[in-house]
Amino acid sequence: MLPLLATLGILSFGGSGAADESLAALCRPVEQGVLVDLAGSRFTPEQGYDPGEPVTTIDARQSMLLLPGDNFLLRTSTVYPGQIEFRYRTVGTAEGESTVDELGWRDGDVLQRDDAASSIKDGADLRMLVPGLAACDALAAKHETNAGEVRFTDRAGRPVTLSLDTTAGALTEAQIGAERYRYGPSQVAYTRDGHLVARWDTIITRPARPEDRSLLTIDSAYRPATPAGPLRATALGSGAYRIDGAGSGYHAGFVVGSRGIVLFDPSVSPEEAQTVRALIEQTAPGRKVTHVVLSHVHRDHVAGLPVYADAEIFVGAGGSAALRRQFGDRTPARMHEVTTRTTLDLGGRPVRIDPIASSHSGTMLVGFDPGSGTLFQGDLFYLPERGTVPAAFATGQELSAFIAREKLPVRTIVGVHGRSGTPADLDRALELARVARNDRGGVGRMIAPDRGVD
Repeated sequence: MLPLLATLGILSFGGSGAADESLAALCRPVEQGVLVDLAGSRFTPEQGYDPGEPVTTIDARQSMLLLPGDNFLLRTSTVYPGQIEFRYRTVGTAEGESTVDELGWRDGDVLQRDDAASSIKDGADLRMLVPGLAACDALAAKHETNAGEVRFTDRAGRPVTLSLDTTAGALTEAQIGAERYRYGPSQVAYTRDGHLVARWDTIITRPARPEDRSLLTIDSAYRPATPAGPLRATALGSGAYRIDGAGSGYHAGFVVGSRGIVLFDPSVSPEEAQTVRALIEQTAPGRKVTHVVLSHVHRDHVAGLPVYADAEIFVGAGGSAALRRQFGDRTPARMHEVTTRTTLDLGGRPVRIDPIASSHSGTMLVGFDPGSGTLFQGDLFYLPERGTVPAAFATGQELSAFIAREKLPVRTIVGVHGRSGTPADLDRALELARVARNDRGGVGRMIAPDRGVD
């Protein structure tokens, strides 16, 4: 990139004195801190509605308060297919950082803590989104200027290279290892290993004010997580189980019959899938996992699939191509695309699989075990591991409508994320969704250009 720009005459550099003058001019307006709102997109592999889409564009918003001394506030909002929104708040200092789920559906009332090194690195990453702060960091460090590049070591101990156009008085790019930040007028594009990860197309900033420090807060209702306990198979009754205590926090469900076992979603990684499979087959001695049902083909729901290459795999319509794209020659051979209701016979133990129309994924399947009254689903209905019932997304209404239409006698709803629930919990979540004044548009603006903090 840089040799090409130099050849085109886009970069015009003076000596280190000219570079330092340009850096100082960029740093001066923000050196006491800055409030920033960004709106744009994230580009996420294997998370789309269409199984033929390898990378999905996700609506993303981010608000930041970046202050001297490694103090920062970060609020993020990302909206996935089905209008499923993740909204998090992180407060960081030189001593560590704390993060909470502002909507409460994924992590409930859990306060996540990270150490000082993580906080300093995260803060340094955020500062790279603001060219003026990147300039401040270069000036504050021992830096070298050579042929249009400014090199220094950032607060997290990483080598950084800035590309500086002293004629225009602007930074054009920052590089940290395989990560690049490309700066344009009110725009930043972030790439990793040559792949576009995020692009911020709208950026609004203003200098921080002393009163902004009051934003560096976390609600006292959040508290540290309860230990998940050891990996275990929790009985749901009549030969149905759920996996609890996995290191990832993900859950798999399974049903045992006399001739085999059906598993719903095969763990978030091959390593975890190995330990989960061993536990399942230890729970049912003499039986093997013979069937694997994929709720949908998003990467985090199928990553452990190669561990079950000897089983029959059931996937929603069009999902086979997505699996072959993700796994290549490790894709299990015996795959069945489910387009209508299918009943699996585990030996006197019928388990039904249904495709369900869902705004989250075109490959969505649910499983129902009549013997235990358990419905197995992924990403349609969420309850956090700990915390109150949250408002449902549109996917909750899709699940409720399916249960009502099929007149299923559901007693327990098992999801891949969070604790198990009941139809009453689903009804409560839907009622909350109807009455909640929940801004689905994103994180909301922390600042306004002419009014300051909202």
